[in-house]
Amino acid sequence: MVITTKGFVQVAMEPQYEDGVEFFERTADGTVCVNQKDEPVLKLFQLTIDFCEVNSTMFAFMSSARELTASAAGVTGFGFAFAEGQPTNRYSLEVWQKVAGSGACSASGVQQYIYNAWPNVGASKIGSMTIENGRTTLQVMSETQPGSTTAVTGWNNGPGSSTSWLPTGETLGTNEHWLWNVTTTAPPSPACNPSLLT
Repeated sequence: MVITTKGFVQVAMEPQYEDGVEFFERTADGTVCVNQKDEPVLKLFQLTIDFCEVNSTMFAFMSSARELTASAAGVTGFGFAFAEGQPTNRYSLEVWQKVAGSGACSASGVQQYIYNAWPNVGASKIGSMTIENGRTTLQVMSETQPGSTTAVTGWNNGPGSSTSWLPTGETLGTNEHWLWNVTTTAPPSPACNPSLLT
């Protein structure tokens, strides 16, 4: 399913690295004998997403909660319920930002966007929440894994069978977690209800 929303405050990305092993040794007279440090290894990205407007279907799926779908007379809206256990659901996240300033338009005068994609996201945790006389936001913290590069069932070059936001000829590469691109393809319009990916 596809859920399109403008109801988020921010998406913060924090790269997670394993520091390189450092080797340092001196000889008996204090002379440096070995001085080497291995390169760091990028393991994954941690995403923290703050929502000010919550789509219950989306939030329930992202956080592996049970969506509350029953309705009764006088009851409006739906929600979700959390149980103990490990999160199991995985999702893809795509975010567009309008390019501003002198580079806002392409050479042909079309509005440009910065497009971010994380094709395989999960291991989601919910953040702390305060109920008070003030704004309330919900937060999901998730981790990335490499996206699938299988042409038919994988993420490949973007969502669906007929749309790609990557440059012509580009596809998701092996072990890639995050894609960043400037495109003239506008983001889809927000919708209240999920749609099916085609």
